[in-house]
Amino acid sequence: MNWELIREHYSRPEVRREIYEYCRGRWVAIHCEVVDDRGLPIMIRYEGKSRRPLRITSEDDVIKIIDRYAEFKPRAFYATAHIYSNINYPEDVFTRENILASSPTWDIDLKDGSWKDVIQKASEIIDLLEREGVINSVFVKWSGRGAHVHINPHAFSEDIRKKIDPLDIAYSITQYIVNRLRPSLSVAVENKIDIQRVFTAPLSFHRTVNRVAVCIPPDLVNEFDISWTDSRDFKHFPDSWRKFVLGEGDELAEKAFFAIGPYIAGRSRRRKHKPLDQEILEAFRRFGEEL
Repeated sequence: MNWELIREHYSRPEVRREIYEYCRGRWVAIHCEVVDDRGLPIMIRYEGKSRRPLRITSEDDVIKIIDRYAEFKPRAFYATAHIYSNINYPEDVFTRENILASSPTWDIDLKDGSWKDVIQKASEIIDLLEREGVINSVFVKWSGRGAHVHINPHAFSEDIRKKIDPLDIAYSITQYIVNRLRPSLSVAVENKIDIQRVFTAPLSFHRTVNRVAVCIPPDLVNEFDISWTDSRDFKHFPDSWRKFVLGEGDELAEKAFFAIGPYIAGRSRRRKHKPLDQEILEAFRRFGEEL
């Protein structure tokens, strides 16, 4: 697709609004068409020499970023699963205490089959979440070649986020559900939650496929058609990713954390890691004391 058509897409008011409102408070990345010396598409996550983490603070920032890095032909916008208190310095995005909330996310990739297999697996995840009492804070995002199932980060109360680190909530819930999924030959479901993981932003182009990421409420997932992702005439449900019930995910957060344990590898780079078993025991002890 002509890059100017991609820029035209990001110039649309409804596109800029969605990307800004979703990315607000998140660490942003852009995937470009131009490749580096290794032949890999360039991904930009910092603002030049300042090394400030890339962020979007207004609707205008969307097109400003496109134009600022035009030589690399930006194509796709990504944002972290985490919402931060501050995003001003490089250390802000690697400091776990700076994470206010985080979104459990299931990455469904098509291996050998039809896009309908992806939707079927998304429905299975939704069913499992409903059994755990998480019903009104879930949405699905078609990402280009597959889909992401998200729980809104605000489905977890401040109380539970004080007891369990938000990154631990996102990691443990994602893995808890992954462990309960039926095996599949056509799709793969992965837990990609870590300290800096990014996922496609709503209405962003995919990094290689000429389709845009659209969000779908759970009750319409089985009605989804791949034609909804046409950049010229997309069908997107903006309320789906904004909807949540505060505290709806608290019980699942407790259950998953005790079953799976904390995310370990993403501890601050400035700290020396303790042995894994000690990290887990201390996390459980801290949680028990706060109950």
